[in-house]
Amino acid sequence: MNTVPVAKIIMNMFKSYPRFYENEVGMLNEIFNHEYFLHADDNKRKSIMLKSSESKYKDELQYPFDNYFGFSLFPFLKGKIVLDIGCFTGGRSIAWFEKYRLRQISGTDIKEVYIEAAKQFGTIHNTKTDFRIGYGESLPFEDETFDAILSFDVFEHVQDIQRTLYECYRVLKTGGKIFSVFPSYFHPIEHHLILVTKIPCIHWFFSGETLMKAYYEILEERGDDAYWYKRSSPYLESWEKGNTINGTTLFQLKELICAMNWRDFSVIHKPLGSVGRNISNIPFAKITSIFFLPLTFIPGLQELFLHRITFILEK
Repeated sequence: MNTVPVAKIIMNMFKSYPRFYENEVGMLNEIFNHEYFLHADDNKRKSIMLKSSESKYKDELQYPFDNYFGFSLFPFLKGKIVLDIGCFTGGRSIAWFEKYRLRQISGTDIKEVYIEAAKQFGTIHNTKTDFRIGYGESLPFEDETFDAILSFDVFEHVQDIQRTLYECYRVLKTGGKIFSVFPSYFHPIEHHLILVTKIPCIHWFFSGETLMKAYYEILEERGDDAYWYKRSSPYLESWEKGNTINGTTLFQLKELICAMNWRDFSVIHKPLGSVGRNISNIPFAKITSIFFLPLTFIPGLQELFLHRITFILEK
């Protein structure tokens, strides 16, 4: 049975579009594919990169990374050499450098424009930085370089999470820690289809293959206006389970970590509605999260009710 048309109907019932306003260009990763950036002169280009960096910087100041863990990371990070995996345009990296009073912040990401923007932002803030193009599966740093690794909403995008964990282990010093936050594959609204639809939980009922074909067709039907945020193919890459995501669950992560030589592993149980910048001021969500908390400890159900996979690993 061809379920693509059904998926399209449901997705189109809850349509969403990326907003493009000049004063909000920093909110979208896809801005760097837009003619607004591609056809800009050098000064305008730098201005757009700066807005992107500032957007993530302000996000971190308004809703700090610490909230996902429930305690301050300052005692663990002060004066340390730290790596940000998936640094994007460097805004969050620089906010971490300043907040935690780091000795140095390094960062990697996969596109040259991201690293160029991060370097620019680091220079503006007069911070000690080292931003490089790189993939989680092949980090461009020597063994035992870092005291800690920080990562926010990145591990769901790496092509090989096992290899990425091995690379993290390699570049960490003995006693070094990873502090990471990312959504489980079954998180109700983290299907990464938001440029097309706001419908929650659709990936619970349709395969990744079906959703990618429906997603691709909807974008094609939007025509030339969607050129800057279109997916290049209706087919999943070999590593994908959904749109740019690898399908990692907490259960799978635990299995991978247990097969390695990490000294300590702990998971922070923050239920849906308890944390997150967008829902932090919604009283009803806070109340609901109290009832969700016990479910975050039950295998299977925890994939649905954890706000994020929030974990700490020690080498």
